[in-house]
Amino acid sequence: MHMAKKKGAKANGEGNIVKRKDGRWMGQVMLGYRPDGTRDRRTVYGKTRQEVANKLAELKVKAARGELPAPSKDTLGAYLREWLEAHRRFGGSGGQGLRLNTYRAYESTIRLHIAPMLGDRPLQKVTATDLERLYQAMLDKGLGMRMAEMAHNILHLAFTAAVKKGLLARNPCDQVPSPPRTRYRAEDRPRLAWEDVPRVLEEARKTRYYLPILVAMGTGLRRGEVLGLTWRRIDFEAGVIQVREQLQYDADNKLRLVPLKTRSSVRDVPMPADVAAALRRHRAAQKVVNLEGFVFTNRNGGPIRPKDLDYAWIHIRRSLGLDERLHLHDLRGSYTTWLAERGVNPKAAAKILGHSDLKTTLALYQSVTKGMMEEAARALDGFARTAEEK
Repeated sequence: MHMAKKKGAKANGEGNIVKRKDGRWMGQVMLGYRPDGTRDRRTVYGKTRQEVANKLAELKVKAARGELPAPSKDTLGAYLREWLEAHRRFGGSGGQGLRLNTYRAYESTIRLHIAPMLGDRPLQKVTATDLERLYQAMLDKGLGMRMAEMAHNILHLAFTAAVKKGLLARNPCDQVPSPPRTRYRAEDRPRLAWEDVPRVLEEARKTRYYLPILVAMGTGLRRGEVLGLTWRRIDFEAGVIQVREQLQYDADNKLRLVPLKTRSSVRDVPMPADVAAALRRHRAAQKVVNLEGFVFTNRNGGPIRPKDLDYAWIHIRRSLGLDERLHLHDLRGSYTTWLAERGVNPKAAAKILGHSDLKTTLALYQSVTKGMMEEAARALDGFARTAEEK
């Protein structure tokens, strides 16, 4: 004679399932022992008994396959602190560790934006919904899509590491339906028109920053690459600038020459004749003896601070009434566009700029001007007559 099962009783091998006072169902199952010797008991919840039973069965299958993350009481904030320290030393391009500016950006984003909202959340309970709320809160504060995207990218890196370490079964960032993304394109940035170059250089001559700006405009070098130039890197005979390092602040907030970020950034950049002639005159006036000395210096003979060059550019831009969005870095995109207007092969431009991917050059730096579109139209002039002659 079979007796009827009591409501909520345990079926063979399915674990302990009970109905809570709030109407939800709770199930527990023992899956062995943790590394510290304590029992590995897992708890799941559901709206129905069958839902809980299915979740417990799934836990058992994953445990048997070795796919179940080890239980952890770490909060997201505690995990991010530990992860960031390891990533600072061993992450980044080629596993060589993070550059100081990158580390500072990661640290401040975590400390100011991620930790205050999600830092106390258990690592293993962070959901895609939590992340969506974080991104929306950042936008509501007026931080902008770019900052929200940075937070998402940092968390994606951190959660990927957690998955590899067996702390998470999946990356919750991958479950966000529409993660924050900036749609940056070359056409979205202002460019310095070729016909405005003489006006800019004339205005720059009134400052001590004329030569750094001239080099930036004529070579497409990044700000840190321009300010980090030493005389031994100027090869007048070959007509090139050897880009091997850049000027950057170190952990003690002192300006230092540091290696370039990527292999593709190491390159020889051709100098236009005007740039080479100006640098020759500057070298003669400087009476250079030490080739290790900086090409561009402040009044005390030390390297120029990046912000000082930025301020000089802002003054020039405003004096000429140029677009307020035209930053010093946009000269790099302007240079790329000027090359394209003169028919320079895009692959050559990418190599000069230090891009490993041609797509970066085309999508983020090279604008399509009205003149280029007109030239494209004229390129096929006469094709119909040629066809008729044949």
